[in-house]
Amino acid sequence: KSNVNIPAIAVIRFIVFLIIGLSGYFVYANTANFLTTSDIFSVHEVVIDKSIQFIDVAELKRLKGRNIFKIDLVKLQARIKAQYPQIAQLQVMRELPDRIKVLAKKRDVVFQTVIHGKSLLVDTEGVGMYFTKEAVDLPIVTGLVLPSARIVLGSPLTAKHTALVISLIKSFKTRLHLSALKLMVLDITNQSKIEIMLASGVHIILDQDNYLSKIDLLEMMLAQKKIDVARLKYVDLRFNEPILKENNLVEEKR
Repeated sequence: KSNVNIPAIAVIRFIVFLIIGLSGYFVYANTANFLTTSDIFSVHEVVIDKSIQFIDVAELKRLKGRNIFKIDLVKLQARIKAQYPQIAQLQVMRELPDRIKVLAKKRDVVFQTVIHGKSLLVDTEGVGMYFTKEAVDLPIVTGLVLPSARIVLGSPLTAKHTALVISLIKSFKTRLHLSALKLMVLDITNQSKIEIMLASGVHIILDQDNYLSKIDLLEMMLAQKKIDVARLKYVDLRFNEPILKENNLVEEKR
């Protein structure tokens, strides 16, 4: 057999790398042991964003005393999101050495729609949040086709005209004079004859074609005091010239 000559420098390099590797492992093992066992990193406080103070904090309080590095933040965040669909942009994070912070934003509810006798609350992104047995002080939307079997709380609704409904409601809220009108019911059953009923009893009728420009026209008419909503039965905006119908009491006084 031929002799294998290994250069001394190669042997020295191997020994050096071995020592560095063992030293690194020793440092890592001791550091990991220190981080996961030291009382310094035991959770002493759980801070919850003020906007989501409605959540049950019992589970979060149980985090106290646990090692901050042994808490699975991904699973914890997923559980909170699943339990509270009304929470958006949730983030659970460590704040060393001993604090867990729950940051979140509550979804803005924009309307409700009734399904099997219960009101489903929907946010500005079309996400179905939760059901309530009693109606709340929000516009009631009728005509949305929402099979209950396909409703996943915390996810966007599958109804075709959800975006149109949200846009209509927002268009009233963001215009100065229209924002003073309280929307009670929005019937989207027929997109060629969308009906909006105000708290005063007035009906506003429009269709989905160029509806934003027609709402702008209504805003302008109110701003210029060309119409008095209190005197009207309905306003039909589907045509080039709005059709105004005064209520019976006004007509009788005439």
